[in-house]
Amino acid sequence: MKKILLAASIAAALGLTACGSSDSSSSSEETTAATVEQTAAIETDEIATEAVEETAETTTDTETESDTESEAATETPIEFTPVEGLGETYVDLSNRSFAYEGKIYKLGEATLQDLIDGGLPFNENDLNNIDNNVNKNYETSRYDALINNYNSLQFTFINTTDGNLSEKECILSTVRWYTLYVPHDDYQESLNEEINDNLADCAKHLCFAFPLTLTKDQLLENSPEPTEQDDYGNVKYRVDSEVYMGSSGYNFQFDKDTDQLKDVSITWLP
Repeated sequence: MKKILLAASIAAALGLTACGSSDSSSSSEETTAATVEQTAAIETDEIATEAVEETAETTTDTETESDTESEAATETPIEFTPVEGLGETYVDLSNRSFAYEGKIYKLGEATLQDLIDGGLPFNENDLNNIDNNVNKNYETSRYDALINNYNSLQFTFINTTDGNLSEKECILSTVRWYTLYVPHDDYQESLNEEINDNLADCAKHLCFAFPLTLTKDQLLENSPEPTEQDDYGNVKYRVDSEVYMGSSGYNFQFDKDTDQLKDVSITWLP
């Protein structure tokens, strides 16, 4: 019979004057007037033509600038080279892991103390709990780690033994990465640059088997058999636990407008 796990919830004026002598013939006056009208018409046509050309040039320039800004919004100047050992596919249910500063931590194996020793930037208040007791079949409270202004991590750990453990002795059961923003075409260019800079900075420290700039199409091309997906940007790959009630695996959440990854959780149960 499967056990019930008691877990913490993760949470854009043309002027012309014609003068003639008083004794000029009407024919001369008519000729002069006609000449003036023709000259005015020619010059007016030239001005109109120049205006049209200038408008066309302005429109072309504006469209070019707009296209450039749109491309900048979705630009992801982050080179992705996964840490060796993370797996050959984006979803690997037999090797659920991540790397921080080049060191790999595998769910179901690494302990909280391992992550602390590896320099994960945990919230200092959370670290006050590391010696708390955890009963068997229980998970720890949530541990938060801030990578930079826009990117964060969350963790939980589990006691799967038959006895009691301290939180620092429990093994990793959940790792979640999320970002506050992903680039958007309707954002100002400066904001998109800041978002991409924060993602690039995060990728210098944190690595999964997939890039942080992953799109839904890229995920489905690489790992084409999700167990569940919906119209809200969620794609899941899960398996049932052999010991506990429930399932675990990968839960990707993509931005509904850009289809770029904004949140991913990897969970583990024996």
